[in-house]
Amino acid sequence: MQASTQCKYWNNPEGWRKLISFLKEKGYRVICIDQSPVHGTGIVWNHLPHDVEDETGNRPLTERARWLRHAEFFIGLSSGLAWLAWSVGTPVVMISGFTHPSNEFHTPWRIINWHTCNSCWNDIRERFDHKDFLWCPRHAGTDRQFECTRLITADQVIRVVSDLTDHIRTV
Repeated sequence: MQASTQCKYWNNPEGWRKLISFLKEKGYRVICIDQSPVHGTGIVWNHLPHDVEDETGNRPLTERARWLRHAEFFIGLSSGLAWLAWSVGTPVVMISGFTHPSNEFHTPWRIINWHTCNSCWNDIRERFDHKDFLWCPRHAGTDRQFECTRLITADQVIRVVSDLTDHIRTV
């Protein structure tokens, strides 16, 4: 759930809480293997969601790969962990709006909201500012900031996860 910059996060304020509740009700262990349980800058900090198992920390990549290899599926962002999950053959549910689907590997379980601002990362007119944690080139400082993922609901993600688990059961 962690990322290097806010535009990569799932910015829906209820998203992780509702999704984790759904997964726990279905009997899944929900384990976070990010590097840090908290990340941010200034007044914006993203915390490990409540009710997940905390396996964060400075751990070897091989340990994270082992966790992912034995997972039924991975839910996350456009991140290194998503690429690692994909590389070990674990189905990936990717929540992303700032990148266009052509930016990453193909996953049939990608969630993107085409009805809102999206894909700024792949827009050649936009230049990423590595020093700006709150980089949102089209809507910074407005009520539309980070709408690309903020408007992805937990219900949308839950539907995709349900489709994935149905698929896994039939294979």
